[in-house]
Amino acid sequence: MAKGHKVCFINPAFPESLWSFHGVTSIIGKKGAFAPLGIVTIAACTPPDFEIEIYDEEIEYINFDTDADIIALTAFNVQVGRAFEIAREFKRRGKLVCMGGPYASLCPEKCKPHVDVLLEGEGELIWPEFLSDYKENRHKSYYKQKEKISMLSSPLPRFDLLRVKDYFEFPVQTSRGCPFTCEFCDIIVTDGRVPRTKSVDQVLAEIEKLHELGVGSIVFTDANFIGNPKYTKQLLEALVRFGKERGFPISFACEATINLATNEKEEILGLMREANFDRVFVGVESPRKSSLRETKKLINTRGSLVENIRKIQSYGMYVAAGMIIGFDSDDKGIFQEQFDFLTEAGIPFTTVGTLVAFENTPLYERLKKEGRLIEFTYESMRGHGASDTNFIPKQMTLEELRHGYNWLIRALYAYDNYSKRLLTWIDNFSKNGDGHKRIQSRPFPNRFLRIIKNVLWYYLITRDKKRRQFFISTILKALKGGLNPQRLEGALHLIVLHKHFHEYVAKAHGDPESAGHLSPYSSN
Repeated sequence: MAKGHKVCFINPAFPESLWSFHGVTSIIGKKGAFAPLGIVTIAACTPPDFEIEIYDEEIEYINFDTDADIIALTAFNVQVGRAFEIAREFKRRGKLVCMGGPYASLCPEKCKPHVDVLLEGEGELIWPEFLSDYKENRHKSYYKQKEKISMLSSPLPRFDLLRVKDYFEFPVQTSRGCPFTCEFCDIIVTDGRVPRTKSVDQVLAEIEKLHELGVGSIVFTDANFIGNPKYTKQLLEALVRFGKERGFPISFACEATINLATNEKEEILGLMREANFDRVFVGVESPRKSSLRETKKLINTRGSLVENIRKIQSYGMYVAAGMIIGFDSDDKGIFQEQFDFLTEAGIPFTTVGTLVAFENTPLYERLKKEGRLIEFTYESMRGHGASDTNFIPKQMTLEELRHGYNWLIRALYAYDNYSKRLLTWIDNFSKNGDGHKRIQSRPFPNRFLRIIKNVLWYYLITRDKKRRQFFISTILKALKGGLNPQRLEGALHLIVLHKHFHEYVAKAHGDPESAGHLSPYSSN
């Protein structure tokens, strides 16, 4: 292999957050929760005369003594501090450091001083262009993909280059772009507002490859899985056929808008049930309609949020909810409203966080004009589950926002409150009989049986009486009426996740068990 023809791709470590799931790796027997999709997608765009190595800092240490001449970094907002540290160390060693990915595309000017080559935008075309220039010793310091690419040209990701057995879940992307105009969202800035999709055959090829590699859980990373309902139906029908032919070896998850629960989407919900989807992430944001109208999340103002969530739950899936505190319409009563809404809806897992105005979003530009932005660096950002914010709230002080949020995040993940939401979810899908339940024609996989053993050890062999009581009480109530494999699997899945949530919140915000169920600003 000729000198200079080796690329080292690096995924920097994520900070501790609700999304990191570092607290459950010991129970699930994996080193990392999610495999890095961006890196293996761009690796597939790398010409065959370049040797490739990958380091995902979520599961392994970086080899700073690598003989690769090109270091390729990616980063989301919360990873950027670590990404810049890695870049400095490799530049000190004389390596050529490149950077692309979500943050580089959102804030290229912030990244350029830290790297030798900055790639802005989708990388399928500009990455090979850079490598071609590199081989001719005429590469530039900046490459930009101006037009949105066709997803039909996106290659099959090189999942085979990863340490597959070290991850619990693998991502698949069927589309990019979102037609909505949520004021705070950076996706419409980086991916555009016109959804572009891969062909169904492309997606099935990725599913087949992951199945060959032994993957048992896949999450679709689209901003809105149902953005193109006709396409979604075609894909789901293919996934149902895939599952039936192989005994449903893979469970699926996705992100979708709340209109998944409308009557027109009834067929989609049924197909998701048949294809073995077990959860849906919904950007609910707020139970307060004035806050939703303010941020232009108008789709969430139609109908009852609670009833729509219950409709999705009735198909055997649990709803994870993205929730936000700090809209201009939010006063100090919002903390109790959020808590009460999540309890009533039976949403155990929520990534509730304070609103952040990301650069180049409509929210950022508005707050900048209003003079409300405050000093903030992404290097210090901790992500979901932290009280990060970069502007002055309108109807409360910064201290009141942080104090209220500190109570809310602790209260949500206290044992009793979490158990109540989990059992409400189970009750919601159990009310509708077998017709709406997920198809489970396969036995529990061996990996699940191992997880049960680890769960029992953690929750029962302990001196923590509250932890033990939480587990026993929740399981017994979840199985009320008889042994049901789906209830048991769903309850255990959410109990496993709670280990991480409870540990993270205790470290970042204080003891969840001291929070109670009333906000410090509640008038009750």
